[in-house]
Order: sequence, then structure tokens, then C-alpha cells
Amino acid sequence: MAAHARQKLTTFLAFKEDAEEAVELYTSLFDDSEVVRVIRATADEPGWKEGTLQHAVFTLAGQAFMCINMPRPPARGHDHAPWDSYAFTPATAVYVQCDSAAEFDRVFAALAEGGEVIMPVGTYGFSAKFAWVNDRFGVSWRINLSESTANGRG
Repeated sequence: MAAHARQKLTTFLAFKEDAEEAVELYTSLFDDSEVVRVIRATADEPGWKEGTLQHAVFTLAGQAFMCINMPRPPARGHDHAPWDSYAFTPATAVYVQCDSAAEFDRVFAALAEGGEVIMPVGTYGFSAKFAWVNDRFGVSWRINLSESTANGRG
């Protein structure tokens, strides 16, 4: 496991129950990505199935992220917040600047699979190639290929 410099701001994602599957997908999509640390439930923890991911730290393209599976009753921490009312929203998104059309197409296809395309792949006034999707876990992604990259100048 590589040592990582402490990042002042880190995106934190709270999943209902599929954090591990999401982390596996996300780390497979971007170079310089890895799972750094995972905390798993033990057999004696109420509200958790043994081995379930509770908390993870991972990197995507060198940027640190953290995530949890939300605690269910009677898990420790369930009473800290109204977890059942929380969900991801497209108002907050991870913005991806792709280095090539091939990377754009691969990332878009993987994130759109089983998800919802909000803005289809297109050329918009602010971008040569752009798409906005909510992946199958509910996380929103804005995927961009800059005009200079699209025209071979990036």
C-alpha cells in the first residue's frame, strides 16, 4: 500500500449498502486508483453481517475519497443521523476530465450501465464532448472531453 499525502478536502460518499461494489467499479475505471484502507464488520457487531465493508479510503486518479455503508439498526452509529432519509443527488457530482475520446467512451459506458443518463453524450457550448450520468449506485458524474483534447491539442 503506497503512502499518500494527506489531502485537505476529500469527497465522502455514504452508500445504503453497496459501497464495496461501487469502490471496485470506480477504482477499475481510472489510472492511479487503489483501495487504501477498508474497515469491515466483525462477527460480534450488531446490525452488520460479518465482513461487510463499513468504511473505505480509496483513490481515483490520485485523488482521495472516503465512503461508508450507512449503519442499519441496531448498528453502532445508526442513532447519529436519519440515515434512511439520505440519498445522493445530481446537484453534487464528480467531475471527470478525460484525456482521450477512448477514455471518455469507456468511463461513460461503465458509469451509465444500469444508471440514468441526465445529459446524453454531446457537443455542448462549454465542451466538445460531455455527458452527465447518475451511476447505478446513485452517484452523479459529469464526464468531459475538452475541445483541445478532442481536436488533438491536449
